[in-house]
Amino acid sequence: MGKVRQVATIVAALALVGLGILNFAYRDSLMSWQPTPDGAPWKLPFAVLSGVLLVASGVGLLLPGWRARGAMLAAGWIGLWALLLHLPHVLMTPDTGALLGLAEASANALGLATLTGCFDNGRRPLFLRLGVGLCLVTFGASHFVYAGFTAQMVPAWLPQRLSLAYLTGAVHALMGACLLTGIRVRLAATIEALMMSSFVLLVHIPGVAHAPQDRMQLTMLGMATLLTSAIWLVASWGGLRRID
Repeated sequence: MGKVRQVATIVAALALVGLGILNFAYRDSLMSWQPTPDGAPWKLPFAVLSGVLLVASGVGLLLPGWRARGAMLAAGWIGLWALLLHLPHVLMTPDTGALLGLAEASANALGLATLTGCFDNGRRPLFLRLGVGLCLVTFGASHFVYAGFTAQMVPAWLPQRLSLAYLTGAVHALMGACLLTGIRVRLAATIEALMMSSFVLLVHIPGVAHAPQDRMQLTMLGMATLLTSAIWLVASWGGLRRID
């Protein structure tokens, strides 16, 4: 396992444990990333189950002998968020916001799945590449549709915040198109991972530093860190190299 992949795995593990702790701490789902209906009688049991599974999978990723099992647990659980929580929203209200939630959960699951070995053979690397590519295009579309909101998240000390929102959206979409078409896929995934890393460093870590007890900021940091790690796992994945 290369150095980049090792670091991405460790960071993903820490993010999973942190998100699981948030499930426990708030006795609730992870806000819009686990869109459970308000007042549902199973909301608390779901939060507890999610906390247990996320922490267990994160610990598994840190143990070499259990890494594949931990990744399978994490990818499977987050994949269920995509299928059972987000996909119904997309089918009922197929707008960009619903698609973004589905894409974020799917990208996390797909990135973690590269650690399981289940996608390493046959045409499976192609399917995973196409899935991640679709997710990135969706990220890009959301930056254009919600450009004003995205611009508000850009640090105030940076100039031309709205232009940066459009620029990052274009990069998302372009890197996704590269993965979909098979053009310089490793480079595209690496550029995407670097850009997403900058979001964590410039937006989400300062957000938590400014409001360390704010549930939304904590959850956004955890999800952004996990998503960034997932894209780094894709960029450093041997299966991606074989189809570049």
